[in-house]
Amino acid sequence: MPKLHHSDYYTVPQIPELASKERAEPGFCRHVKDFVVGHRSYGSIKFFGETDVRSLDLESIVQFNNREVIVYRDEGKKPPVGQGLNKPAEVTLLNIKCMNKKTGQLYTEGPKVARYREMLVKKAEEQGAEFVSFDPVKGEWKFRVKHFSCYEFVGEEDLDHLGCYEP
Repeated sequence: MPKLHHSDYYTVPQIPELASKERAEPGFCRHVKDFVVGHRSYGSIKFFGETDVRSLDLESIVQFNNREVIVYRDEGKKPPVGQGLNKPAEVTLLNIKCMNKKTGQLYTEGPKVARYREMLVKKAEEQGAEFVSFDPVKGEWKFRVKHFSCYEFVGEEDLDHLGCYEP
């Protein structure tokens, strides 16, 4: 069974459900369809297709931080592309918001949000990812990756020129 003990992290299916299905259907955990690993405050990753989750130490493989996710921090432990969790996935990062830094006002529409969205499209491309969506109300940015490296949203200093963060 995959290992995951941090209370803020979760999987879909949940680990007890995986264990139950493995008992009822031996070999189930070798081919879990569209497996998800997430953090309640920071986002989630949906791994496309079938994933063998039997011996994954998720705590050492997947690390969520505010506006960032790292899969296989240790390059020496990263499997070849297509194996383990180093495969195509959709990443959802939370807390990605266009707001006035001084007043805390959240922008949910208009030209500032449009510029912010374009910056996210560019950030995805710079990291070798494909932009999927940005929900300015939820503060949710989705993008797809072909494999894993570090994917992050760099801090506010990059946004000053967009007019989202006003001093």
